[in-house]
Amino acid sequence: MTLNVPFDQFTKTIERVLGTKEAYVAANGSGCLISAAVTDKGFIVVSRSEWSPAGAKSKLEQQGVKVFEGNWSLAVDSTPTPGDHIEPYVVAVAYRSGETTPGVWLDAFASMPTQIQVLRAMYEEFKETGELPEVSFEEFVRLSDPNVVIVSPNNLQSFLDKKQECP
Repeated sequence: MTLNVPFDQFTKTIERVLGTKEAYVAANGSGCLISAAVTDKGFIVVSRSEWSPAGAKSKLEQQGVKVFEGNWSLAVDSTPTPGDHIEPYVVAVAYRSGETTPGVWLDAFASMPTQIQVLRAMYEEFKETGELPEVSFEEFVRLSDPNVVIVSPNNLQSFLDKKQECP
């Protein structure tokens, strides 16, 4: 039997439900999968986190949990399913617009995009919405003089963590 809990409740849950302070951490996409089990009863507690495995291990160890590499599994699938929380890569493109101020375009990707993928998505969106006259992709890039920024889920979490540290 598998119990899925939010990461911030993981330690208290494994103590209460399993009576253990041991867990396993494994990479899972841009974050990690954390699990603990009582093998003789077939109980597993699982949590997914945007933390890197090293970051999650550090957090858990601060809470007194002994952490190992790996993960317990009965029927736990570490791949995202519809409705699962996907940690996006947020992209921003500053570009030269026809206005007096520069334009900014934002989007999100489920996995780490390349700068070309970002610019291609922007180009296709501008074409579809009619915001772009008939120009080639290469001409679009030359004229827009874009600056692409890609923010990973770990970067986003780091930004949030810094805000929580401030009084």
